Amino acid sequence: MKIKTTSQFVLNTALLFSLLFTLTAQGAEEEINLEDTNWQLRNMKVLGGFLFTPDDSSKYRLNFRSDNRLTGTSDCNTITGNYFQEETGFRFDPFVSTRKLCPPGSLHNNLVLILKDINAIEFRDGYMYMTNGYQGVELEFEARGF
Repeated sequence: MKIKTTSQFVLNTALLFSLLFTLTAQGAEEEINLEDTNWQLRNMKVLGGFLFTPDDSSKYRLNFRSDNRLTGTSDCNTITGNYFQEETGFRFDPFVSTRKLCPPGSLHNNLVLILKDINAIEFRDGYMYMTNGYQGVELEFEARGF
């Protein structure tokens, strides 16, 4: 009887640890150091749930450099500034963009408005997701080696 109880205890303990490991792995976000990485916009979800995908995603890039420097492009405009990746959130400060008038269909205006207010960043399945605290607003980027 004692052997049966001990083996049941061992089995239950093993199942419990297996379950805890699975739940921890599912809930964990990927941690990525942004320095010297390049990202290209895949899509942009704005208020109201509207999803925009660029015709040419190579025109919408964020390049994270050393010393927290940001460079990039937003259609026909350039982006510069600083970024800060912290435990409590994410922010650009300052964030500057040129103001050229891009051709019709450009996502520049919406992208820049959202990027200025970004306060959270998350990495899932090789993609970077940026949000600004407004429900449903999200930018999805894919890593690129420019």
